[in-house]
Amino acid sequence: MLRITFTKEEIDALHYERFHHPHPRVQRKMEALYLKSQKYAHKEIIQLLRISEPTLLNYLRDYKEGGISKLK
Repeated sequence: MLRITFTKEEIDALHYERFHHPHPRVQRKMEALYLKSQKYAHKEIIQLLRISEPTLLNYLRDYKEGGISKLK
């Protein structure tokens, strides 16, 4: 399981980008990470966003490797 610790600044940035980024796919990635930062279970995130588990894991790995800029 991927463990990610989020700072308040990162949570604020994810919250902003999930609504304001111009590309819908990037918004979805930001939403997934925002939900993760809010302690939602992977199963809940997958159901809410209608994505697969491998897709969620890719988002999480990308974020862990490069933060928000890697998700864009």
